[in-house]
Amino acid sequence: MGSSSQHDSISASGSLESADGSRSSINKWTKITSTNSWRWCLGLIYIVAVAGIWIAASYIVQSVVDAGVSPFLITYICNSLFVVYIPIVEAARYFEDSIGDFWTKLKFKDAESLQQASDLESVNLLQSGGHEISVASDQAQTRPSEDTSVPDTSFPAQTELSVVACSKGLDAKGRWTRARVAKVSMLISPFWFLAQLTFNLSLRYTTVTSNTILSSTSSLFTFLVALVFLGETFTWLKLISVLLCMGGTIIVSLADSSSSVNAIATNPLLGDFLSIVSAGLYAVYITLIRKKLPDEKEGQGQVSMAQFLGFLGLFNMLFFLPVALVLNFAKLEPFHKLTWEQVGLVVGKGLIDNVLSDYLWAKAILLTTTTVATAGLTIQVPIAAIVDTLTGHAPHLLDYIGAAAVLVGFAGINIPVGESPQVVQQEQETPIVSMVDDPIHLPSSANGTDVVS
Repeated sequence: MGSSSQHDSISASGSLESADGSRSSINKWTKITSTNSWRWCLGLIYIVAVAGIWIAASYIVQSVVDAGVSPFLITYICNSLFVVYIPIVEAARYFEDSIGDFWTKLKFKDAESLQQASDLESVNLLQSGGHEISVASDQAQTRPSEDTSVPDTSFPAQTELSVVACSKGLDAKGRWTRARVAKVSMLISPFWFLAQLTFNLSLRYTTVTSNTILSSTSSLFTFLVALVFLGETFTWLKLISVLLCMGGTIIVSLADSSSSVNAIATNPLLGDFLSIVSAGLYAVYITLIRKKLPDEKEGQGQVSMAQFLGFLGLFNMLFFLPVALVLNFAKLEPFHKLTWEQVGLVVGKGLIDNVLSDYLWAKAILLTTTTVATAGLTIQVPIAAIVDTLTGHAPHLLDYIGAAAVLVGFAGINIPVGESPQVVQQEQETPIVSMVDDPIHLPSSANGTDVVS
């Protein structure tokens, strides 16, 4: 009888622990899902903002091209303008560090004054109870240990934390160091510059329609590269959605070419080749951004996107300055022929269409995925159709069909492939097994503390 009741109590306690574990897992899964949903929505807001900026800046770009500015100068000047982020970031960090140091000192003084008041109150209470001698002896024994414990426990711990952070390429506040950000920017800057240069250069040799159609393949290239190098999950829904975004863009481009005067392509084969190269380079550098700049939520430090773009502009300026000088002295791309009006248009285009929009777009890459960020920019097709309708320029039927295809494809890409609470709980219980591919290196102990990374 007694053993039966004891067994029942053990079973009941086990079931309660299991229920508590399940509820805890569900709560953690709900919290993670809520955080990821908010980050995803913020990334989509950035993508829509970038699409709107690109549509507004298209008028400036058209003015720059009509003014006769060469593609190389447009690319060089606009990308070099990213350096404006460097002084902005440095000033912001100096202000942030100054405020942080001030509050740290203020809190330390408050804690010290509270400790002194507490000690004085304890002494008064003990003296009122007739324990003067014991108080004196206690103070003589405890004061030296308290005085020596402050520098031994607090400041060395902070120093040790700073040393560990610096060894990982982080500063004292967990931010990436300048050298670490600069290395990533140096790696990505050539791909970034060449992708935009080949895109602008292709417009000189082929038509806008061919350029738009071939450049839309960048979303497919990005999806394929993300599958190979980023481990993005493949689903048929994603593939079909990417193809819908591409198809919608192609339909709108064909509709525009049939309703307007077609431009003469001076060298269509070369122009089409440059468009495809641009799409491939685009997929490379967007994947590098996602690979080299990890999420802040992964606990690998905070990355300043503005600082990354600032160094990107600096390296673009330094790397391609010799090319610009050679073209200038060879009178192929002479700088002195630029008028102040042309310089103003190029700088305006760079600040709006590069400095601002590329910052939002790069943030969207980290908040969502490379595929969403790339295919999502095709949403400017339906936005442009809405703008044309509101301004009295009624789009053709093909424009509406293409816009609908883009919207459906964009919605399909953003359908989440979620994980259940049981999967989250299993990943939390066996974190090392999910990271180790070779079964020989699996831990032999129950808690897995013997594993050496």
